[in-house]
Amino acid sequence: MAHAPTAVAPERLRLPALGFVLAVALGVRLWIVATHTYIVWPDETFQYLEPAHRLAFGSGVITWEFLDGIRSWFLPGILAGIMRLTALVDPNPDGYVLTSRVLCVLASLAVPFVGFRIAERRAGPAAALLAGLLCALATETVYFAPVVMTEPLATDAALLAIWLGDGAPCRRRLLGAGLLFGLAASLRYQYAPILAVVALAQHARRPRDLLVVAAAGLAVVVPVLGLLDWITWGVPFQSVWLNFLRNATQGVSAAMGAEGWYFYPAYYLVAWGPLAGALLICAVLGAVRAPLLGLAVVATIALHSLAPHKELRFVFLATACMPTLIGIGLATLLRRLRRLPRLRTPGLALPMAALLALAVSGYTALAGYGRATPPDAWHRDRSMLQATAAARAVPGACGLAIRTIWVYRSGGYSYWHRDLPIYFETWDAAQVLDTTSFRLNLASELDGRPVRQFPAAELPSHAGAFNVIVGAPDDALPGFAQHACFGEATKADPRYCVFVRPGGCE
Repeated sequence: MAHAPTAVAPERLRLPALGFVLAVALGVRLWIVATHTYIVWPDETFQYLEPAHRLAFGSGVITWEFLDGIRSWFLPGILAGIMRLTALVDPNPDGYVLTSRVLCVLASLAVPFVGFRIAERRAGPAAALLAGLLCALATETVYFAPVVMTEPLATDAALLAIWLGDGAPCRRRLLGAGLLFGLAASLRYQYAPILAVVALAQHARRPRDLLVVAAAGLAVVVPVLGLLDWITWGVPFQSVWLNFLRNATQGVSAAMGAEGWYFYPAYYLVAWGPLAGALLICAVLGAVRAPLLGLAVVATIALHSLAPHKELRFVFLATACMPTLIGIGLATLLRRLRRLPRLRTPGLALPMAALLALAVSGYTALAGYGRATPPDAWHRDRSMLQATAAARAVPGACGLAIRTIWVYRSGGYSYWHRDLPIYFETWDAAQVLDTTSFRLNLASELDGRPVRQFPAAELPSHAGAFNVIVGAPDDALPGFAQHACFGEATKADPRYCVFVRPGGCE
């Protein structure tokens, strides 16, 4: 980064402060995992957990992306290993889901760690406490921490890479930065241009350092995206160029929904509420002292604003950088007003930083709730997962039917996790987008063998193929009795029930 380092606190004060920040971040995230059940987006299940389940156990729904070959097997392959190892100890899917989420939580500690260390170097120890706690408590960083998706994991790796390359790093740190940049680009190739710009800006004045970082990055990207795609799909980098072809050129992603270029800036303005202007000023002040993080924010939002299909998870790299920038900017502003003591009086600085972080994080959480944050965000699809778990526990189950629930809103085999078929009433409807004739071409396998799916109108006539149903309260078929129901029957928390028929299956 461009600015000279600010004097840091003695080691005896820095480590307890950093430990406090990480302990707060870990505690909040583990509490969320233990008390909240939500699926941010169906891709978490059907693009990562479901292919991993099929790789590990032979059963899963195969989405059009994997039939077409536009997804990398890198993350599903890692998850498959976690599933197999966890199943040796706990045969229930709760075990591997929980393990995967806890591992993601541990990886997410990179956000407050990097926020603390960069703020310390750029603006001093008090700013480090404030920025670190903001990263630990910010709604979005907490919300995405346990999510098993590429965007938050790529962000964790990218931020660590930026931190390792900060200042005048040694060769070992440069190698680590390059490997992490490569890992981030491999997890989400859309971040690759952004990370390339950041790495160039960070090391352009030292060509040898840039060469080391670039070589280490390619040492990850080539085997992960090139060789792995060659082995799994038959063509190197297919999950990159074919994904771009389908979504950017052929407009598949745009058919799933399009937003204007202003979508992301408008989101932050709404999420930050009446104090959006003040927070933006703090972020700009922070970007002056930590320009690489500011560059990452601007580049991420600008690049993703060009694509018609927009989702908040796509720009998580920018979202995760903002608490650090706001913390640095706020500390800088208050220091100019001589209101923020230095860490040499830790008894006062720590409580003040904690109170400021709580105030800012609490304000943004309240300002965004119901406006930028959907009411169901913290329990989305919870009742469906609860109903799936109850169906899985039914004695004598020999087949499961999912009635009226959108295929992608179900838990798939990842949460069913039984060597029994699943029949989806919405199977046909899920294969064609509303605005295009592009076929999604779903498939379903059980122990490596295809599972025949029935057209929606014919599913009731094949009720002998299953004896358990998960659906809305009025989705029972003749001969099925209500077994259990979950949810508050509201739009934000729909009610789903389990219905059971005595006897076996055809």
